[in-house]
Amino acid sequence: MERKAAGKAVASRRLVTRRPFPTGKLAASASGLIYGSSISERAQAKQALVDLVRFTNRGLGVETFQRGLIEEAQVLVEGFQGERLDYSLLSGKWKLIYTTARDVLPILEAEYRLSPGPLSGIGLPRPLEIGNIYQRFTNPELGVVENIIDITAFGSSLSFTVGARYDIRSDKRIALVFEEARVGDVRISEAVEAAIAPALLPRGSLQHMVLLALREAQFRFQFRTAAQLASRAVTRRDSVPAGYLLTYLDEDMLIGRAVGLGGTFVFLREREEM
Repeated sequence: MERKAAGKAVASRRLVTRRPFPTGKLAASASGLIYGSSISERAQAKQALVDLVRFTNRGLGVETFQRGLIEEAQVLVEGFQGERLDYSLLSGKWKLIYTTARDVLPILEAEYRLSPGPLSGIGLPRPLEIGNIYQRFTNPELGVVENIIDITAFGSSLSFTVGARYDIRSDKRIALVFEEARVGDVRISEAVEAAIAPALLPRGSLQHMVLLALREAQFRFQFRTAAQLASRAVTRRDSVPAGYLLTYLDEDMLIGRAVGLGGTFVFLREREEM
């Protein structure tokens, strides 16, 4: 009898040791219980998304397979968002790290279309370089958002900004009405400055006035989306809002999906200097 009881105990231990460790979502749940960390799972999902988009030039150089992996990683992060956004976190400056938007990717592509040419082999600067792209939100009470693109052309740089009003329409959706665009923050390259006012010649008041005017220039003009122009043609009104679905928002990451034209946007918070 004792031998039979011992044999049963050994068999039960073998059964226990052969039980497979959980994988996939079950494994994530198990590790969360062990380390008490749904927060850790969220951080890991966000970091995985950031790693996947790191060398894609904000989505321009992405093949179909990689785009699918990024979409899966994005959906995983979005799954951590509750039913409602904390809109108090929206205010601030957000840096674009990835997009599939058809109205943004051509801007990134323009840099590469203009780069090759007869001047590229003699060390001259690229005709066009697209720098960082940002969205800057005020608090919902003010309801202002700016899309900012830093551009460098022939060594000189400027910022192209499109301003819009926004208001909250639901727990995860805002509406944008674009109003104006402006060009400013002009920084002239040494080559351009030398062309305007050569160092070997005395600088007169005219050259100083030209340089000062260029540095302080602010060009503003009305900006309307294709939807607004179509609405104006039909209804004589151009204040048609563009839908923007915010699918994830926390202290340092923002994910949005454009309604209508489509496209997804992934941003990281930019820490602005005080």
